[in-house]
Amino acid sequence: MQLTGADPAVNEKTPADEKPLRKDAIRNREKIVPAAMAAFAEHGLEVSIAEVAERAGVGVGTVYRRFGDKENLIDALFAAKIDEVIELAERALAEDDAAAAFLTFCVRCSELFAENKGLRQLMLSRQLPPTELTSSAAARLGPLREAITDRAKKAGWLRESFAPSDFPVMLIAVQAVRDLGGAEHPDLWRRALRLCMDGARQDSRIPSDLDVPTPLTREELQSVIDRRIRAAQVDCGK
Repeated sequence: MQLTGADPAVNEKTPADEKPLRKDAIRNREKIVPAAMAAFAEHGLEVSIAEVAERAGVGVGTVYRRFGDKENLIDALFAAKIDEVIELAERALAEDDAAAAFLTFCVRCSELFAENKGLRQLMLSRQLPPTELTSSAAARLGPLREAITDRAKKAGWLRESFAPSDFPVMLIAVQAVRDLGGAEHPDLWRRALRLCMDGARQDSRIPSDLDVPTPLTREELQSVIDRRIRAAQVDCGK
């Protein structure tokens, strides 16, 4: 597996001496890539090749011929997405305002993960075994995250007690709220991020400038909890 910034539609493992794809093969690939990304973004990496093929309107064998297996398909789809996270960090380091850079990086990362369940599973889940793709991403992102954190501390905006390792922990917590909110409250994670940012700031008396939804009512919270309980019961019954 390799991590590149290429368009996911062409980021496939292809021998150098392989003939160019036929027109029908190109059309199939153009069907598979958006269908697979939509499926993984909505339902996570548990989506099967059969489900991807059904969404794309092609046979299962066609998906395997184009990508080899599910792991290669995930690599082809998410390499560019992971590069997007890296680029956010690099742009944050290039900003003059260290505090604004830290806040913007947190928000934009959280937005990318909130929009794509597969991406947040790939980069934040501790239940998935590491792959060459995720290990390479972690190695690239780690130093950038540390630099962003150090700059925000030196600027006097971020608490000294905040460690670079707290950053992924914070994102994991925020995305757990994204999963909790589900389709009913897809922006609930923004409140969780606001609370994290306010707690991490040196002067937490002044709320961080984040656009957040209104808090859940008691009834809405109960509805969310009930939905999670039902989902857990279904999983246990499998």
